[in-house]
Amino acid sequence: MATIYDIAKKLNLSSATVSRVLNGVDHPVSEKTRNRILEAAREMDYRPNIIAKSLTNGKTQTIAILLPSITNDFYTQLVDIIENDIGRAGYSVFLCNTHREVERETDFVRTLLQRRVDGVVFCPTRRKTEDNARNLQNIGQLVKNRIPVVAIGSHFDGISRVYVDTFEGARMATEYLISLGHRAVGFIDGLSAGTSRRRYRGYAAALKSHGIPLRRDLVRRGGLTYESGFACARELLERARPTAILAVNNAMAVGALNAARSRGISVPEGLSIVGFDDSPVSKLVSPQLTVVRQPLEAIGEQMKRMLTALLKGPAEPEAVRLMPELVRRESCAPPREGVFSEEADH
Repeated sequence: MATIYDIAKKLNLSSATVSRVLNGVDHPVSEKTRNRILEAAREMDYRPNIIAKSLTNGKTQTIAILLPSITNDFYTQLVDIIENDIGRAGYSVFLCNTHREVERETDFVRTLLQRRVDGVVFCPTRRKTEDNARNLQNIGQLVKNRIPVVAIGSHFDGISRVYVDTFEGARMATEYLISLGHRAVGFIDGLSAGTSRRRYRGYAAALKSHGIPLRRDLVRRGGLTYESGFACARELLERARPTAILAVNNAMAVGALNAARSRGISVPEGLSIVGFDDSPVSKLVSPQLTVVRQPLEAIGEQMKRMLTALLKGPAEPEAVRLMPELVRRESCAPPREGVFSEEADH
């Protein structure tokens, strides 16, 4: 692979002149000479030395993406979109999967400071409410060291952030189930921290607006996994007897679908199910899942736009709110009369 010195030797030019052109330095060079250098660089397969360049300009051309779980469909799809967009802008991506452990998040932040990444896409790791404080501390360390940060989440003040109105998404899904005639709507929640609280409030608000009592026996807390969705749905079907279930992510919705099957309950004839997010799995299962779709493309585009602006220099923090949409497929139908009673059997 050719170096700047090889190109300079071939063209009988100084290495300083070749370096200025290839590194985009604003220095007087004739257009003819510039074109000769660029053409020679292409012919000789010149590749810039990123390490050497970073020592000169303080940039590593690396963006880190901190996320809680790469196995979560939402983050898998989001990383694919962001990595593609950032890659086209000339950056390499350093993926940091915390496995939902805030201690790992803190360790990764220390590593990112050592690696001198140019920017960070921050998807917070939260299992419990006290993790929110650790998230803020970790973001503070990055900002203190002048590393631009763009976060997912509405509660981060002082930095640029993108968030989806998941309250509205859950409210919309619950309203849809009520419009079909469901009154016993089960809810499979997620972890105690994070967006699940807003989704629960949206669910509760929809019930209240229709004068439907909020039954605690219709609510279960899962762990955002297929297994927890299966277990929660099975318990609901055995004890609370819902005619519909809203799960706060797709993995748990698929778990609920198979829990119904394990009890001989057909979907949607005997039980309607709505998931949250829209992974390929939503259309691969049978029946295809009705879901609340988060606008992943728009999230990725907004994050890229804000991060690109921050990489050019200080910018005022932005907060971008995006709306989800309800995608109606095959997993919902009006309840059959007499399938389950309005109240749980006691």
